[in-house]
Amino acid sequence: MPQATPAENSTGTTAGRSIALELLHIMRLPLRILLTGAAIAAVLGAGVALGLPGPEALFAAFAAPGATGLPALIGMMIFLIGIGFAAFLWWLAARSFALVANPAIGPERLAGLRDLPLALPEGTVRALLALIVGVIGLPLLLFSKTLGLTDAIAGYVNGIVTGVFGFYFGTRSTGADAQIARRATEQLTERERATGALAAEAEALRQKAEGAARDAALPGRIEATRGSLARHIEVAGIILDDFGPLLPKGMIPEGAAQALSTARDAAAALQGQKTGPEAEHALKTATDALAGLIGVQPLAPLLRAAASLLPAGTALGPIGAAATVIGLGWQFGAAEYQRWRARVLAAPFAPQLFDAGLITPSSAELRMESCPIFARAFKDVKARPGFFADLLSKIGQDDAGARLWAEYGADATRFPGGQAELEAGLEEFRAALLADLAARDATPEKIAAALAPLSPAPGTLPSTDQVNRLMDQAGKAGEDKPEVRAAFEALVMLTGHLRDRKLDPVGLMAEVMP
Repeated sequence: MPQATPAENSTGTTAGRSIALELLHIMRLPLRILLTGAAIAAVLGAGVALGLPGPEALFAAFAAPGATGLPALIGMMIFLIGIGFAAFLWWLAARSFALVANPAIGPERLAGLRDLPLALPEGTVRALLALIVGVIGLPLLLFSKTLGLTDAIAGYVNGIVTGVFGFYFGTRSTGADAQIARRATEQLTERERATGALAAEAEALRQKAEGAARDAALPGRIEATRGSLARHIEVAGIILDDFGPLLPKGMIPEGAAQALSTARDAAAALQGQKTGPEAEHALKTATDALAGLIGVQPLAPLLRAAASLLPAGTALGPIGAAATVIGLGWQFGAAEYQRWRARVLAAPFAPQLFDAGLITPSSAELRMESCPIFARAFKDVKARPGFFADLLSKIGQDDAGARLWAEYGADATRFPGGQAELEAGLEEFRAALLADLAARDATPEKIAAALAPLSPAPGTLPSTDQVNRLMDQAGKAGEDKPEVRAAFEALVMLTGHLRDRKLDPVGLMAEVMP
């Protein structure tokens, strides 16, 4: 037969000890009762052994006719019953405190136990008081005659018992509804607490998401602000440095130079910034500097000066009319831009502006009708075959005046004012031909592209005829207002600088003149 190992013996001993302890825990209360009864029997037995009267003698003495010991016995029994109930209440309180001491009890339940009497379940104390009154009061009523109680005392006891029982059972009859309401309130409170926690969590997540989105968008915001700063710094610098001394006094807004310096410093501080608190601070500084520069941007008074020279002309108003003229100059190609500049500035004709290949003899004949000097001087020869073709070939030359004088100057009737009259007629005819060429440059597509930064409403774009009238008026307007004319011409020259830097002046106008 195999022998058990020490580990198996130890395991068996531990199991046996656990079973013995479990049996002792189960039998502890019955053993206490038995031992208490044995102690009481031992005391009574010792008294009898010593010759003391036993319980039967005591009860016989209480029951003897005329004996007065029975009320005292009953009073003592009532006192013992009260002591028993007090012990029972103490036992209940001890169990309740042991339950509270359990670490598994949550803080919410502990908070609820603080509002209960003796930290016992609700209704325990009321039930115990009702039980005391019932256990003591009912026997007193049943044995009131035996105890010799008067009717008044019996009535008092009856009132107490009836009042306590009526209150207790009446409260219990409505307790179910109250308990349901209380539980509903507790559940509602718990849900509100849970809802509040969820709302706080959702708010925290929202703030976190907003912070993440802000951090993700920060490089883009920095780049956009840097671009806007660069555009406005470029424009303000050109106007202040190149045109400032030439402009009329008061045309440059006060504080423009300081705002430009601040914007340049802010733009330098923004270089290399990507994310983080330092980048946020640099971006805010740059945004404030940009707003300050836009507020005193010298482009605005130049635009207002140009608008004052031009009639409204279109549905976009005076500012829109000026933006149309300037925007087309920025949109045109190189040759078109040269014609535009000479047209709006009423500049002297230059041979390189005139492309004879774009003008037919027929169109030249039509344009001569609007030129009084040449129309009178050549009325007798204009019907000659090849006349206009020959004339167009001559006027495109640098020495066109000398060539024409050599051919037609001998006839004094053609140019009574001499060569000076011929030169004046030549300029007049060249201007008419240039206007014919320039009138073809402003197409609907280029007009729409020039005004796109203003986001014009549908149907408000000017027609080509309106635009050509505006350009013709721009070349003639302001002769009686030299200061305003100087501002307009500075705006035209600024357009040339912006063409070199690829900066759309109409977009800048939309920012400074919203």
